[in-house]
Amino acid sequence: MTAGTHILAGVVLASYLKLPVIPAALGSIFPDLDLSKGLPFPPKRTLFNAHRGITHHPILVLLLFILSIAIKDLLNRTAGVFLLSFTVGYASHLILDLLTPLGIPYKTGYYPRLSLKIFKTGKIGELFVILLLLSALIYQAKTGSLDYESLKFWR
Repeated sequence: MTAGTHILAGVVLASYLKLPVIPAALGSIFPDLDLSKGLPFPPKRTLFNAHRGITHHPILVLLLFILSIAIKDLLNRTAGVFLLSFTVGYASHLILDLLTPLGIPYKTGYYPRLSLKIFKTGKIGELFVILLLLSALIYQAKTGSLDYESLKFWR
């Protein structure tokens, strides 16, 4: 999926969960940080040298979730909610990538991968996902769950 689709999904999910949307938008594009490595097709892909490697592993979502709850309950509620929203965006990214043929890793190596093979990035299927997400966003705006408060960095 493209960056815009990932951001849209993060915003829709955070808004639905009554979390601030800006941290979710940031979290929704964070897993693609591995694109800057410049190694899209290395000879032997591992979790640490290719796109959709370690930054796309579901264990990171679990660790971020546990950390956000601990921070929220033990240290600072606002920072914990920020991290929770970031985590929701991060999770939305992995869910969307799970729908593509490449999928996401789920064990200790780059392969095997978990993939539902429903949509290809940048194809008509992604347009369908975008339309669904936009419909959800419009619905949220009409019902009041997406409002000025949700656009604040901190809630």
